[in-house]
Amino acid sequence: MKPVVYTAENCHQCQMVKDFVENSRVETEIKNVDHQNEVPPKDIFVYPALFIGSELVAYGEDIIKYYKNKLI
Repeated sequence: MKPVVYTAENCHQCQMVKDFVENSRVETEIKNVDHQNEVPPKDIFVYPALFIGSELVAYGEDIIKYYKNKLI
């Protein structure tokens, strides 16, 4: 199942995570909840948030740590 990062506008950590995902070329879909008609599978109050299926895997800068651990 392809991981999905949910982001929001005016979010510094969202941009950091988005840049990392794009530069690392990890297979991840990025969805902006403010521009797309998309909502995370569970109610959340912090962005960015990484989901695999309906499971919240990480949020904030921890998403970068999660991917770095997977890439090593």
